Amino acid sequence: MNNSIMCLTRDCSEYSHDKQVKDFIQGGGQLIQLRSKSIPNEVLYHQANKAVTYAKSYGAKLIINDHIELTHKVDAHGVHLGANDGSIAEARKILPSGKIIGKTVHSIKEALSAKKDKPDYVGMGPYRISSTKKDLQPVLTNYQFQQIVKILDPIPVYLIGGLSKDDFSLIESLGVQGLALCSALFSGNNLTDQTRLAVDKSQAYSRLTIY
Repeated sequence: MNNSIMCLTRDCSEYSHDKQVKDFIQGGGQLIQLRSKSIPNEVLYHQANKAVTYAKSYGAKLIINDHIELTHKVDAHGVHLGANDGSIAEARKILPSGKIIGKTVHSIKEALSAKKDKPDYVGMGPYRISSTKKDLQPVLTNYQFQQIVKILDPIPVYLIGGLSKDDFSLIESLGVQGLALCSALFSGNNLTDQTRLAVDKSQAYSRLTIY
């Protein structure tokens, strides 16, 4: 599995989350995070359930952002937790053994705390100002990002925030596992084509399989 790219869905009037997941997979995406902030829970459940079924049928991994209980209900591959989404310990109690649990880290202080909780991977950022994370401003230097990666080692780290398909060299320069892309995949008219372009560019920086 190519784990140098994590594809993130978003709330979008044109595409349901399950349709986005389908397009990502058709474009070669194998590690996907379903990220919703505004649609009703019932609608999200149906879309997540379809997305998980589709991901499993194609051997892709689907992680759900924020929602531990929803992850459990639809039997997704894992959950990603932000600062206010519950603890890793809580997620491990609710979810069956073997589920992937990710954690967001914005600073060296948060990295030191996350290291103790032993998530399966960390989302680190924002690297740049992001259209999907307007409330967070990048405050870290590349050196500080490198320090966070060293603190968290051997936990895999994904860089997130305002990244483009031309940023995969950051995998080597910062020592991260891969990049999490959202807006960059929606930059053209065809989500599958944009995903394929990103996956193709990521191949040169692909690291060992972690899941």
